[in-house]
Amino acid sequence: MAKSALPVPSFPQIFVPQLVRDKKFAPVTAPSGTGDAPVGASENLFGNVLKHYFGEGVVLPQQKMLPPGHDLHYTADFLIVEPTTGLHLDVEVDEPISFATGKPTHCIGEDNYRNKCFVDANWVVVRFAEEQVSSQPERCALVIAGAIAKLTGNTTYEQKLRHAGRVDAIKQWTPRQATKLKKSNYRQGYLASRN
Repeated sequence: MAKSALPVPSFPQIFVPQLVRDKKFAPVTAPSGTGDAPVGASENLFGNVLKHYFGEGVVLPQQKMLPPGHDLHYTADFLIVEPTTGLHLDVEVDEPISFATGKPTHCIGEDNYRNKCFVDANWVVVRFAEEQVSSQPERCALVIAGAIAKLTGNTTYEQKLRHAGRVDAIKQWTPRQATKLKKSNYRQGYLASRN
């Protein structure tokens, strides 16, 4: 069997709606409150970093969004609303193995439809690997700040994070690779190293 010629996606990943590219920042679908999705192991730490640099009222954890024609909400790990334009950013922290089920998650292609729902709602989607937010939280925050600066012209956050440097890219995993990571306790290793 021949290997695919397609490049393997890497984190961070940024998906920008066409309306945002056209400088139309208002969401087509607004958030509808706080969700009850499970909070990932690194999200509290990363949330504190985001609130420190972007502000308490700008960073909203666990915000629900109901795509048109759907019965169930999606919950953003973090919603960042840029205050001068109202630009909405769905910030996601992707782990290779779910602690709840022990199964591979966020594998290549698995979140494509979810990303599309947020992009169709005119939200920018920014996805990080959990390992990145665990080991490089300020660098991840700089990625978000850079996206805000590029899309809106607001460089306030980027200036605050100038010292952080570039985030190290991490290749996204297949179900098979995620299973190997689980067997080697890879996730527990990087989570333990942050303490």
